[in-house]
Amino acid sequence: MPTSEFKPLILRSNRFLGTILVEKKLVTVEQLEEANEKLLGHIQNNDLRRANILHILLFEMQILNEDLYLESVVEQHGLGLIDLHGCAFRKFSDLKLDLAACWATWTVPFDVADDFYLLATAFYPSQPAVKFWQEKYAGSNLLWYATSVRSLQAALERLEQMRAASDKALAAAKPAPAAAPAPKPSRGSKSPLPPAKSGGSRPPMKVPPSPAKTG
Repeated sequence: MPTSEFKPLILRSNRFLGTILVEKKLVTVEQLEEANEKLLGHIQNNDLRRANILHILLFEMQILNEDLYLESVVEQHGLGLIDLHGCAFRKFSDLKLDLAACWATWTVPFDVADDFYLLATAFYPSQPAVKFWQEKYAGSNLLWYATSVRSLQAALERLEQMRAASDKALAAAKPAPAAAPAPKPSRGSKSPLPPAKSGGSRPPMKVPPSPAKTG
């Protein structure tokens, strides 16, 4: 789940994308304003997984045609189209994914080869989201693919399950700490000599007086 530290990024990414949807005449200004109110409500309630303007327009308001949106992204920006339902994420450990950032930007790196990272996104061309990943993988080449909201959501939920299973396996493989040795009973020092027998003291014997001499 996204964390509160990503709230500013979520706001910027959604506002940028909302403006593009209006420019492409995929939604009206009034529809976008209503969607923005719902978006702020989700953020205030810390329901950040649903804090997605596309998710709101598609499933809560049911007014956006996602096929037209994806077609415009592919045609205008030259992105490939991918369905992540069949992605095995074989290099899951190499990607070192920040799943909170993936939820915040609705973008997931799904493969890496040399210095090329392959990213699938439902938020292209939202510049704040794109810039976040450009900075994260600075010095590497990024190859972008467009994907549907359902495809990306299913992939992120599967990645969360993979992360949980990996953490559980690591915890099980970790050796248990050795038990501390039991303390030895303390023994007092013994004298090498046998204990003296206790006996009452006796008074000295009286010597009888010598007999007086007679003359």
